[in-house]
Formats: sequence, structure tokens, C-alpha cells
Amino acid sequence: MKHLQTTLAILACATASVCSAGPVPSVRIQFDNPIFNGSGSDNVYITFNRPDNSTVTEHVAAGRFQGSGSLVVGVPESIFVDGLNDLYMYCYDVYQDISHGSLVNYTINLEGELDRTRDFLGAVNAVLNQGKTKADPYAWLHPVNAFQGAAIQLGIWESKYDTNDAWSLTEGAFMASALEGATQAAWESFRNAIGTSPSIDKPFVMVLESDDKQDMITADPPPPNDVPEPGTLALLGAALAGLAYQRRKSRARSEA
Repeated sequence: MKHLQTTLAILACATASVCSAGPVPSVRIQFDNPIFNGSGSDNVYITFNRPDNSTVTEHVAAGRFQGSGSLVVGVPESIFVDGLNDLYMYCYDVYQDISHGSLVNYTINLEGELDRTRDFLGAVNAVLNQGKTKADPYAWLHPVNAFQGAAIQLGIWESKYDTNDAWSLTEGAFMASALEGATQAAWESFRNAIGTSPSIDKPFVMVLESDDKQDMITADPPPPNDVPEPGTLALLGAALAGLAYQRRKSRARSEA
């Protein structure tokens, strides 16, 4: 029985591809100055509840952030869709702040986003890919103007800080006002596509987390086919062979 348990442990380890925890995935990001470089933003008022349940209203710039990455640990650099020199992100945290040109060390959380956020981003993709011969799975990271970028940012905040199924920016735990007309129009088109568009699959989104700076949300590329590496295949084969041997040995004992 002891040998069989050891074999099963090896088998479990082989199918999981790793036997011990690796380094915590992380990346250092240098934000551009200006931070909305290449996309622009819309200055709006947002109202939200803080963790202590106090309500606050702030005047903020909503839009897509841009920066560059370095010191990638625990994940391949290819996980960043547009490359390390062009990192596109949105804020996923209204409780902290970030400044033009900030340098931040982030932990990469591959499962940090909410299902509501994936629902919203799927709707954004559906709207932005209308009429295209080839859909961009990361269209939400590639708005064509500042108003779309601002609407996407507001929708991401709405998806995280409110639970109202109406997806309204005028009521609930998160609200926004003083939007430019084009931002309002983009928001309404995205909101109206929620529920009729497929959500973005979970492996296609990741969150960058910091203890003292705003968290960010961005995309990662499709995962490769679930084909084990050659070394893993060899280990799996050895484990299966060992398991078969143990079964034959136990059978022989029972027949003796």
C-alpha cells in the first residue's frame, strides 16, 4: 500500500505539471507621463462607498492607462498581449491612487477579476468588433478614442463596485456624472450589449495588485493547448507504468 500511495503521489504531481510552488508572478511597471498617453481621458465625477461605508465623491480622469514593463517573474513575457513596451491597462481600484510616471511593483493575479467584469468586457468586445472581418479578442484594450476608453473604465468600476443589474451610473453603490456626450453614448452602447454578448473567458484577463498603489486590470493571451511538456509526459508515463506494476503485483499475491 505504501508503494501504491507513493506512485499515486507521483501521478498527481505529474498531471499538475509542477510538484512545488514556484515564484509569485510579478512585474514592474513604469507608467507613461502622461499616464493616458496614446488614448486620452474624460474628466468626470465618481461617487462610491469606501470600505468604512462612508460615501465620497471625487473628480477623476477616466481612461486607459499606458506604461512599460520589466522584471517579469513567474510568467513568460508573452503573457502581455501588446508586449512589455506597450502595456495597456485600466484601473481596478478606486481606493488608492496612481500618478503620471509612477514606478510600481505589481503581483500578477491570474484570477483576480470578478465575473461581472468579464461580462462587461465581453459586451465591450462585441460592440467594438461590430463590422470587423476579423474580431480583436482584446478590443477592450484598444479603444479608438478617449471617449471609448473613458466609458470602458467607468464600466469596469461599475462592474466591481456595484451589484445593480440595471448597470446604471446614476444610482447604486457606484455612480458617475459630468460625462462628455460621446463618453455617455459609448457607455450606453456597452451597457446595452451586456446579457446578449458572451463574457470574456476567465484565462484571458488578469489583475495587477499592489499594496499601496491602484490595482490594474489587463489582458493575457490565450493559454496554450493543454499538452504536457516532454518531461512531464515521461514522468506521467513512469507513474502509469508503476501503477500498472503495483496492480499486477497485487493480483499475483491474491492468486497465490
